Amino acid sequence: MLIASVQNIEKSYAGQTVLDGVSFTVSTGERLGLIGPNGCGKTTLLDILLGREQADSGAAYVSSGVRVGYVPQYVEYDDETSVLGHLLKQYHVCAETLRLEEERLAASSEADRHRAMLAYQKAREDYERIDGDSLEHRAVAMLDALGLGSRSDERVGTLSGGEKNVLSLAQALLARPDFLILDEPANHLDYLGIAWLEDFLSRFKGAILIVSHNRYLLDRVVTGILAFESRRIRYYGGNYSDYQTTRLTELLAQQADYAANQKKLARLEALVNKFESLARAHPDPAWGKRLRARRHQLEREKAQAVEKPDPGPDSMKPDFTGRSTKANIALQLRGYSKAFGETALFENAEMDISCGERVALIGPNGCGKTTLLRDIVANGSWTNSKMRIGPSLTVGFCAQEQEVLTSRRSLFDEICATISLTNNEALSLLARFLFTGEDVKKKVEDLSGGERNRLQLAKLMILQPNFLILDEPTNHLDIMAREAVEEALGEYKGTLLVVSHDRYFLDKIATRVVEVVGRRLISYPGNFSDFWFKRQAALPRIVGRASQRAKVRSAEAAPPSQSAPRRKRTNPIVLANLEKRIAECERQKSSLESRMTASFARRDIREGHAAAKELDKLKTELKELYEKWVEAEE
Repeated sequence: MLIASVQNIEKSYAGQTVLDGVSFTVSTGERLGLIGPNGCGKTTLLDILLGREQADSGAAYVSSGVRVGYVPQYVEYDDETSVLGHLLKQYHVCAETLRLEEERLAASSEADRHRAMLAYQKAREDYERIDGDSLEHRAVAMLDALGLGSRSDERVGTLSGGEKNVLSLAQALLARPDFLILDEPANHLDYLGIAWLEDFLSRFKGAILIVSHNRYLLDRVVTGILAFESRRIRYYGGNYSDYQTTRLTELLAQQADYAANQKKLARLEALVNKFESLARAHPDPAWGKRLRARRHQLEREKAQAVEKPDPGPDSMKPDFTGRSTKANIALQLRGYSKAFGETALFENAEMDISCGERVALIGPNGCGKTTLLRDIVANGSWTNSKMRIGPSLTVGFCAQEQEVLTSRRSLFDEICATISLTNNEALSLLARFLFTGEDVKKKVEDLSGGERNRLQLAKLMILQPNFLILDEPTNHLDIMAREAVEEALGEYKGTLLVVSHDRYFLDKIATRVVEVVGRRLISYPGNFSDFWFKRQAALPRIVGRASQRAKVRSAEAAPPSQSAPRRKRTNPIVLANLEKRIAECERQKSSLESRMTASFARRDIREGHAAAKELDKLKTELKELYEKWVEAEE
């Protein structure tokens, strides 16, 4: 069944074309990821599809009768409403209307009975459509699943911007839509929330159109990719990794065809030039005829020439080369405690980081990760016995709230305030981070979140620190920018301490994970995927539908006679073997992806295709293993 259709949409702003002949369809059960660089028009396209904005030409519609759930990237709320009250707003309207119509039906006369019955049936249908009898229970379970269970009675105004986005997600999911449209739904979710979201969306029976830069989310949820290419949309079957493989293979194949075609054209042009010389030297008409034939051949070949491959828009080019150090200790925490009023974040926490280590600090939202990083930057020194930093280390800090930037300065002045630079040096540096022309005159306060993060990273490049402390460095960055940061950090020789919810990013750059648990810091060797499978004890609480977890809580709270019979537990050895095999496959997958990319980069097409074929087989096995694991956990 056709859920939505977009046909030949065109849209321009101030004479600049954003969308040019964009077309695609969404069918029942499809889960599509919409990707493209920041500013390419993704949110504009969603607004046109939802009827919130008009296209210059073309048509976009959602099929009649399809219930749409929409999660925008930025949301406005009534700050005085309670969190739970906001979710139950529609329920209260429907419940009150149903109550009034019941009373009117009961008090109606014989003459008004038919009209009153119709009004009551309409109210009853509206109430049942939102599943009013279970809505409050589902709302509580949903808030709990998304980490807002303890905030249900608080005013919406007390929530952070990220928590408000989470509330918007809960509101959309509660409506039980046929078609979910999500604009960066994983923004500000912690790794537990993202795991729950992935599982929920994978089980969702309706259609999904999701804008996201979260590559693991796209890998584990979507069945097709809609990629912006030159202001149009192209469809790729499969998840993000499949898209990446196909796109890279096609680009390199086109590059090879283009190079061969250019050589052919060069040979033809040389032949035409030679015939021109011969025709001038020999007045024989036969040479003129041969020359004309070769010229016609050259014109035909040029008209049919292979187009030069378009690698896509430019990406930033960071370089975090740090100064060398002979220190062994990068950071030592001893007896670190932190509290705000009666809320304790850390209590006698300890952590060691050696020089050259690459450590990811993770934990649920609100556990104190940002507070800890700020304390380290503000108070860490060799003489601080509780928070010791190596004596020869220079710390570079990328702040989640970007407080290290001065709002009133222009980009140019902000860069020059960091270190003395000539005009050309400053402009060249800003250009590496995609700030060109009039951009350099913009005020910092007028920049988007992604632009501010790019500016912070540019400042780090100037400082050349040998200890990088990064708090959500990829926030608001598109996929190309994230990959550029990953590549630069992969070559960085200094020490790294990073907070991020981008698990793909953490898998690429971290060699150790430190988790905030119970106001302490617990260390795990390996990248995020290694950590995730060692923490399987927590997964039954995280993975699965919110309604399922609510049933579990209800069963635990009920008397034994009312509890549902327990299902037979899976043998722990079976689970452990599954998790071990999954972890091995994830490592093999990462290795194969690197091997394939390297092969194509050096134009070894045969080796690249061989790696791609192995990768396809491995992905099939991984999918089966994940399905078995979820079934075993349940």
